Amino acid sequence: MKVLVIGEPCIDVIHKADGKVYHEHGGISYSVVASTVANDAAETVPVIGLGTEDLEYFRGLFDRLDHLNPAGIYQTAAPVRRVDLFYEDENNRWECSTQPIEPTSFEKISPFLPADGIHLNLIGGNDIKIDTLKKIRNAAPGCHMHLDLHNIVMNRQPDGRRVRGPRADYLEWSGLADTVQMNEEEAAAIDIDTTDKRRLAEKILDTGVKAFVVSLAERGILLFEKRNGKVEQHIFPSKMVDVVDPTGSGDVFGAVFLHAVVNGRDFSEASKEGIEFAARKVGAAGPSGFLQVELARRAVSIHGTLKSVGANVK
Repeated sequence: MKVLVIGEPCIDVIHKADGKVYHEHGGISYSVVASTVANDAAETVPVIGLGTEDLEYFRGLFDRLDHLNPAGIYQTAAPVRRVDLFYEDENNRWECSTQPIEPTSFEKISPFLPADGIHLNLIGGNDIKIDTLKKIRNAAPGCHMHLDLHNIVMNRQPDGRRVRGPRADYLEWSGLADTVQMNEEEAAAIDIDTTDKRRLAEKILDTGVKAFVVSLAERGILLFEKRNGKVEQHIFPSKMVDVVDPTGSGDVFGAVFLHAVVNGRDFSEASKEGIEFAARKVGAAGPSGFLQVELARRAVSIHGTLKSVGANVK
C-alpha cells in the first residue's frame, strides 16, 4: 500500500501562553510522521519542497521514520516558511508567517501515481493549485483523497499576521475529494452564508464527498456522512490527556483516519483510531516528541509480545 502526503512544510516558532518559546518541524511534518506510525506498513511518500538550507534540519526527523520513501522530496530556491504560533491558552492561538514557497506542481506528484491514498493537507492554503488537484483525480481515480482544507481560509496580512476569512471556491475543492476535514474555527469562517456545522456539512456532502469531519479540539470530533440520502451526525469524544502541545493534532488525526479508511475501516472506526493517535500527539511536543512517544509504545508492545512468546515456549 502506498500513501502520498502533500502539503507545505514549515518551521514553527511556538510561543506558549506561559512564555516558553521553542522551534519545531512544522506544517506537513505532523502528517508525514503520523502516516509512518499508523497501524500498518504502508509506504509513505511525502511530495514536498524544501529549501537547500532546510534539508538537513528536516532530514534529522525524516531519517528516523520507517516506511518513508524520500523520493518525492525536492529542492526549492526559497527557504520554507517560518510560522510564529502565539497561544493564548491551550487551544486558541493566532499566527504570523513569512512568505510561503511555490505550490507543488503536478509534475512533482505524477511519478508517484497511482496511489492507494493521498493526504492533501492545505497547510499554507496554496500548497497546490486546484488545477493540479483536478489532474491528480484524473490520474488516480480509484485513490482515496483525504482533503484537510485547513488554511485555505487564511489570508496573509501585510504585517505577516494570518487571519481567517471566507473562501468562495471551497465547494469546488471539496468535490474533488472523498473525505474532507477542517477544524471548528475554519468551519466557522469558510462559508460567507453560514457558520452552522450541519448546514456546512450538507453543502459539502452534496458535492459527492463521502464523509466530512470537524475537529473540536478538546471536545472531540464531529463526523457527518450521508446514508440513504440523509445526513447523519456522530460525535466522538476526545481522550483525557495532560496537554503538552496541541499543535498538529488535527494533522495527525487526518493521516491516521486516511490510513484506517484505506485499510477498510468505516468512517466511525477511522475517527476513533484518529482520535487515539491525536490524543497521544497532544501529550507530546512537536513531531519529534510525538515520534518518540510512538516508538516507545512500539518497543513496549514488541517487548510484551516477546515475553508472551517466551512464556508459551516454556
